[in-house]
Amino acid sequence: MKKISTLILVACSFLSVQSRAASAERSDTIDIRKTIIDFNITDFISKNIQAKTVLDIRSKMNNINYLLFDLEGLTVDSTRFNGTLCTFTQNGADLNLALPTTLNLNDTALVEVYYHGIPLADAVWGGFSYVGNYGFQMGVGFNAQPHSFGRTWHPCFDNFVERSAYEFFVTTTDDKMAVCNGLFLDSLLYPNNTIRWHWKLDEQIPSYLSSVAVCNYVLVKKVLNGQNGNIDAWIACEAADSNNVNASFAHLQESYTMMEENFGTYKWPRIGYSLVPFNAGAMEHATNIHIGKPFIDGTLNYETMIAHELSHHWWGDLVTCSTAGDMWLNEGFASYCEMLHQEYTYGAEAYKTAVRYNHYNVLSKAHISDEGYRAVANMDSLFTYAATVYTKGADVAHTLRSYLGDSLFFNGLTAFLNTYQFKDVSSLQLRDFMSLYTGVNLSHYFDNWILAPGFTHFSIDSTQIVPNGSDFETSVFLRQRKHKSSDYYTNVPLEIGFYDQQMNLHIYTLNFSGRCMVFQVTLPFEPAMIVIDPDSKISDAITEETKILKTSGLHNLPQAKLKVYVKSIVNPSDSVLFRAEHSWIAPDRFKSPAAADGYLLCDSRYWKIDAVNLSNISGILQFNYDGGPNNSYLDSAWVKNTEDSIHLFYRKDATEEWHIANDSLKVGGLNDHIGAIYTKEIKTGEYCFGIKKSNYIDPLQTDAPAGGCGVVTQHSEYLTEKDQQFLIFPNPAQREIYLLFANAGKRDLRCTMYNISGRKVFQVHSTSTDRKISLQLPVLSTGIYYMVIQDDTSQSKSVKKIVIE
Repeated sequence: MKKISTLILVACSFLSVQSRAASAERSDTIDIRKTIIDFNITDFISKNIQAKTVLDIRSKMNNINYLLFDLEGLTVDSTRFNGTLCTFTQNGADLNLALPTTLNLNDTALVEVYYHGIPLADAVWGGFSYVGNYGFQMGVGFNAQPHSFGRTWHPCFDNFVERSAYEFFVTTTDDKMAVCNGLFLDSLLYPNNTIRWHWKLDEQIPSYLSSVAVCNYVLVKKVLNGQNGNIDAWIACEAADSNNVNASFAHLQESYTMMEENFGTYKWPRIGYSLVPFNAGAMEHATNIHIGKPFIDGTLNYETMIAHELSHHWWGDLVTCSTAGDMWLNEGFASYCEMLHQEYTYGAEAYKTAVRYNHYNVLSKAHISDEGYRAVANMDSLFTYAATVYTKGADVAHTLRSYLGDSLFFNGLTAFLNTYQFKDVSSLQLRDFMSLYTGVNLSHYFDNWILAPGFTHFSIDSTQIVPNGSDFETSVFLRQRKHKSSDYYTNVPLEIGFYDQQMNLHIYTLNFSGRCMVFQVTLPFEPAMIVIDPDSKISDAITEETKILKTSGLHNLPQAKLKVYVKSIVNPSDSVLFRAEHSWIAPDRFKSPAAADGYLLCDSRYWKIDAVNLSNISGILQFNYDGGPNNSYLDSAWVKNTEDSIHLFYRKDATEEWHIANDSLKVGGLNDHIGAIYTKEIKTGEYCFGIKKSNYIDPLQTDAPAGGCGVVTQHSEYLTEKDQQFLIFPNPAQREIYLLFANAGKRDLRCTMYNISGRKVFQVHSTSTDRKISLQLPVLSTGIYYMVIQDDTSQSKSVKKIVIE
């Protein structure tokens, strides 16, 4: 489901928790094969319903003489077992039937439950609601324990693992329509001005995915094209809302195609949405999504919500988390599919923007709303539907894509969904399956990103560039830090980007483990800027923005929490590539007490500024601080005394000591914890806040190794295996590329280039002993290509991605 709320406090209701604690265990003894619900919802004044549910069950063991179902808030009138009346007791949400005969292994039976009452709505989110001329069920309760909330309208095993086929007979007044899961079979008009609606879903689902929505609906019918042909998409709404439906669902085909291409063929009989008067999100009932009317407003403002709910028909409906603790498998992947919708519909840059926006929200807000830094998996039941599950769940899914690459990521997840379709799964099952399928051991990934709280952080302590003829021997001293995590992350695939003076980006990949690593490479150009993870593929404790500056005035970089004022430009026809990183961890502390001079550095963040061609502009930088809720209390701990002693501190890199920058301070009140510091020049390097606190002992200790990472002698495997042989540049390219090898030597190369569809567009045979080989390309359309380079001399083969612009 998609929840919309500024803050949701999930308070626990302990009614009958103990008796239902073993709810999932009941599914090991009894299988509910089919649930048939006969539901009368004609009384919108007293809001009473009359209902009968028939449960087709099969025993999984011997000597069963009672059945325990979940049914909350409704009064049972009678029960039958294979047509015979049986005794029962109701205690809270527990419905206990004493069986007239004992069930043994593989015995089948029909259980009938007759009941009535006013169905429950959850105190926070979900349950059964009457609003005006609407009556509808939202299948989970955020305040409920357990959260699955099918028990508010029919008897069931209300857990994540029990699955049942469903059939619905819903009686309404003749001015209304009932919409349920599955396929519409028929409707019958009765003389008493009522209609009986008949729906059926043969695919088995958990109880919380069953649904009913009643209103004076009309159906907006669409036909979507899919991998198995056309499929109906029905959107139930009031007639007055039909124009809004057509406009807001304009990209439903894109969402559907994206999901099938990424995660496999749609397995359900139809696509369905029902509009309901609910202002806190939507719920992914299989084939009958309930979505709040406020979000279908005739715009595309909520198209990612529509995509989110549809994606649950892969993540959350087709394959369901085994327990609430693994809800990220449902909600984290569905939230990630919002970003995939943006990528498919609007392109790669839209995807990157969505990823970066989500990551910013994770780092700034998740630990506040969730009352601490939490692991994505094994989540406390009080935070099942909290920010960590949704936003950080999407964050780590994006990171997994970077670990594996698109082919292994999407093909592996598709195979996982096909293998476990209509079953429940755990995080560890996903880990083990993906490791086996891809051939990549994902134990460290799950240990670091899924099963533990906090984040990692990567930085460049310093660099060393030594000319060697026309080449440049480049050493990058890298460092990993911990942000609310207990361990350093292991085997993280990290990209290092080298920009040349023409602002072309050249990327190398390494696997990072431990605290420090030295990355060494020979480049055919002098790097003008070196950055970690230039495309934001790893969701570490940094948010950043890279921007081309070529006009004077204000340039706001909200992801980096920085403003740049360009006062003048030396050459108006030239531009500056400017990058600002905001690190959400404490800066290194002073190297010596003497350097501190009574100042305390902030405990929450620092900035790193990089640029290409920075000399082309002059201006100032603006760093804001705010210790209040509008800034997620980011500066609340270090701004304690009067603000007139605040300064900005600067160092070129980790080899230097912090010193007061060339700055000026602008505050409101001296004790309101809000203000701004301006540098009087734009200079690359690192910046952080500091405040005068004489005779104060800094409680933080830096995790920098003695002497910095520059003294470490461990060398990385600085290229992935397929990239160790040579470098292609320039990339992006036009008509000419070069292959640069680490050493001279005889090579017999066969180079074949393919477009993204796999069609061969170029082939050449080249024999050479030089380190540098030039290849002339034909005229090619702009886009992504792949070059297969086979060296018959060394019997090696490599594949390189080339962008033609």
